[in-house]
Amino acid sequence: MASIEVDGRIALIDVGLTFPDAEHFGIDLILPDWRRLRERPDGVHCAVITHGHEDHMGALPFFLREFPSVPVYGTKLTLALIAAKLEEHPDITPDLREVEAGERLQTGPFDIEFVGVTHSIPDGMAVAFHTPHGVVLHSGDFKLDQTPIDGRPTDLPHLAQLGDAGVTLLLADSTNAETPGHVPSESRIGRTLREVFEGAQGRLIVTTFASHVHRVQQVIDASVEAGRKVCFVGRSMARNMPIARDIGYLHYDDGDVVELEEVTGTDRERVVIICTGSQGEPYAALSLMAAGQHRQISLQEGDTVVMASSVIPGNESAIYRTINGLYRQGAQVVHRGIADVHVSGHAAADELKFFHNIVRASAFVPVHGEYRHLLAHARIARETGTPPDQVLVCEDGDTVILANGRVRKGERFEPGRVYVDGLGVGDVGNAVLRERGKLSEEGICVAVVQTDQHSRIIDEPRVFQQGVIYEREQGDLLDEAAKVLREALDAAGHGDGDPAAVRRTVSSALGRYWHDRTGRRPVILPILVEV
Repeated sequence: MASIEVDGRIALIDVGLTFPDAEHFGIDLILPDWRRLRERPDGVHCAVITHGHEDHMGALPFFLREFPSVPVYGTKLTLALIAAKLEEHPDITPDLREVEAGERLQTGPFDIEFVGVTHSIPDGMAVAFHTPHGVVLHSGDFKLDQTPIDGRPTDLPHLAQLGDAGVTLLLADSTNAETPGHVPSESRIGRTLREVFEGAQGRLIVTTFASHVHRVQQVIDASVEAGRKVCFVGRSMARNMPIARDIGYLHYDDGDVVELEEVTGTDRERVVIICTGSQGEPYAALSLMAAGQHRQISLQEGDTVVMASSVIPGNESAIYRTINGLYRQGAQVVHRGIADVHVSGHAAADELKFFHNIVRASAFVPVHGEYRHLLAHARIARETGTPPDQVLVCEDGDTVILANGRVRKGERFEPGRVYVDGLGVGDVGNAVLRERGKLSEEGICVAVVQTDQHSRIIDEPRVFQQGVIYEREQGDLLDEAAKVLREALDAAGHGDGDPAAVRRTVSSALGRYWHDRTGRRPVILPILVEV
């Protein structure tokens, strides 16, 4: 999520989310922190969504609850996916405005031009803002596939026109800046799929992202060629594919598709299941199949699973666990490591050099990617002629000021993150996550102490635990802990009516005890019961 501000008005570029890592205990989604926008809600003029991936538009339902009147601009497929997502939020009435690649519009102080780009989802676009201080071009996610499935490559002539007219500041996708060479064309995946399908004897299962319409199209084409019908499995897959078909981005006949209920009655060699779960998500269709827990689909010896997707950093262990489970079920697994079943949707280093030489921007800020990717992209910009002092490597919370054709860093702010935990949005912070992490690593000890109204101890304290020791074999430690706690309370001589002092004594005494006896520091929870 980025913003462009002109004359006190703000245009947003993407409103995406990210997904939790292993240390985000219990968190479902992570949103940008738009606290600064909340301070000036009337200043937010519009949002431009570059494409329909979750990390670029997934936070819109939460954003539009706070900013319901902000119009959202996007291409046909992008808005269709947004509309489908917002159906789950009937309290939101969005203002969705369709634009096309090549279009230019004026809204408020913003003169915006849209450029078609190729990515791993159709209908992606770069966005150029014509401002009083120069043109700001944001690439969105892109690659330079010259033979894309839909025949719509990145619009290099349009980019060249912008470059000829003069681009002052470029912000461009850095995800593959460390990867040398060029990204292979998406069209090569079709050849591999046909070879795999021709040699497959049992049931075929293909997993990919539910937004990867081009990949799904190639799976459908290979299935039909092999005489197999397809079945869409997984909530997002079953939702997105009919949407893409209805607006002309996916092509198949009704007779080529079977419903999940029909799969069990269809010959195993006559069906291809296209499903979600490529990242080892615990409750996704593929993960359930790998564990033998899917209610309608069971794998057998001789079945083939094609994992036509990338490995998102951080998901490796979950993905490998899924692959091992698939093998245990008897299936053969075809993945990127052994066959050409995936290509990236992001431009590699040589493509980025070509892109920079076309745009010829006066200043550059790398975006999208980890810090090492930003540094690699900054080197590419300098190598292709951008003045070193006009290449700024920024992180979340940095501001960039463009004035009179030159850029410099402005005042930094704390960007923050907003955690979604169930129905709670923003009620879980870093302190809560640290506590959850400690609970997961060290366990919890609960001490129940009965007191009178003067905080005098009137009965033996009781100590309970979860995750600290194996109680069946080490239960004597709890009795010893209760004894140590009683001695500490007696020595402290509580009776001044200060419950907080009792809690501090409980926490310090039990904390020392568990560390001395086990080397662990569990969360101590004192409970005072006044009798």
